Amino acid sequence: MTANDAPARLYDAFVSQNPADAIAVIQRVKASGVAQAHLFDQLFAPAMSLLGGAWARGEIDEYGFTQAAVVAEQITSFVTPPTTAQDTGITVLVGTMHHDLHSIDKDIAAAALKEAGHRVIDLGTDVRPSEFLERAEETGARILIVFAQTMSTARSVLRVREMFSAGGRDDVVLFVAGGPFVADVSLARAVGANGIARGAESALKLVARVAAKSGGAS
Repeated sequence: MTANDAPARLYDAFVSQNPADAIAVIQRVKASGVAQAHLFDQLFAPAMSLLGGAWARGEIDEYGFTQAAVVAEQITSFVTPPTTAQDTGITVLVGTMHHDLHSIDKDIAAAALKEAGHRVIDLGTDVRPSEFLERAEETGARILIVFAQTMSTARSVLRVREMFSAGGRDDVVLFVAGGPFVADVSLARAVGANGIARGAESALKLVARVAAKSGGAS
């Protein structure tokens, strides 16, 4: 197996719902000389892109996509870079909106934020608006990134903003992520978001901007 076909092999393991095969692919790539710090960028992210592309083209159905994403989430720790960045003290809540089980974009953004030294609280998928508020109260987080990949779940993010406003937490900065928001930026404004995370790099820049304005941990 070469480095070039490793992402395709990992993608196949995801689609076949075989975490053991996925881990075997990772171990072979590591044995070939790829350092732990580079596994995410060189192996995991490309495999996830293949998965997302296959779903977008209709090559796998919604159920297959969801099950493959579950396997990908199970093995994320095997490809996560060792944390070298200093703890920023910034807590970021991330989660996918209620009735939405898509996790790929969330997982990639969360891993990037962790690598940058942020304290990431990943609430997973199918997260109710009330749970976002509860965890923000528990952790003191003031930055929230809500992911939604369908139009109906994207529109329902408005309930998250309403929940925080009703709870007196207008200090929380709400970012949204997902295809519907990228396709229609006005949708983000309509649900009360402070901005759109268009990927992991964008999420990093948005969080850094908030941190710079606040001048301290959150």
